[in-house]
Amino acid sequence: MGVLPDERELEHAIVRHCAPTLAALKPASLFNVPGNYSRETGPDEGRRDLEEAVKGCARQMRGSGVAVRVLAWRGCGALVYVYRPLELAAHLRDPRAASLLADRGYDPASLEACLDALAARLERDAGRGAAGQRARPCPCEESGCARDFPHEMGLFLGYPYADVAGFIEHRGRDYLALGPWKVYADVDRALATFARFRRCAEAYLRAHRQGADLARLAVPSIG
Repeated sequence: MGVLPDERELEHAIVRHCAPTLAALKPASLFNVPGNYSRETGPDEGRRDLEEAVKGCARQMRGSGVAVRVLAWRGCGALVYVYRPLELAAHLRDPRAASLLADRGYDPASLEACLDALAARLERDAGRGAAGQRARPCPCEESGCARDFPHEMGLFLGYPYADVAGFIEHRGRDYLALGPWKVYADVDRALATFARFRRCAEAYLRAHRQGADLARLAVPSIG
């Protein structure tokens, strides 16, 4: 399974992968903790240890409006989701996003129902992809299992609707720019956003190395 993260190690991973969400520049971020965390084949203690680390990080951010949960337990890793419920719910209430989600079987009126449905799809799709492929390298080692992600995943990460819709229409090809996501519209704005995210990540990692914990780094939500 590899080395199980304790709270301090998970905290560092959250800062490294989720700084724009901690800084309230983005409603949600996601990263993979490598290992076999499958409910069917992974050891129970691995999931318990990670859940305890998640709870510890959540306690640090209590009052900031930032939540953290394991979104999916998979044989190729646990997907840890850091999000701002208020901001994410507002992002998903955009009529275009809500319509896309409803067409795909989600209930846009309930954020938690949407996240539970997304989690079930992520675990189901990972299970399908792993069948009969135990001798092959884990796809997370090469691509973060992105090929197992449902196309609407970008909405849950706060990506612009036009880019999510463009990704779906073009099947991930013919994009205009590439960064944290594939860009299909408003390239200049996307590139400026990518640069802002990079500066944020560098500043947050610097602050974390100097002793700032999640309680200090998580900017309180407004509203």
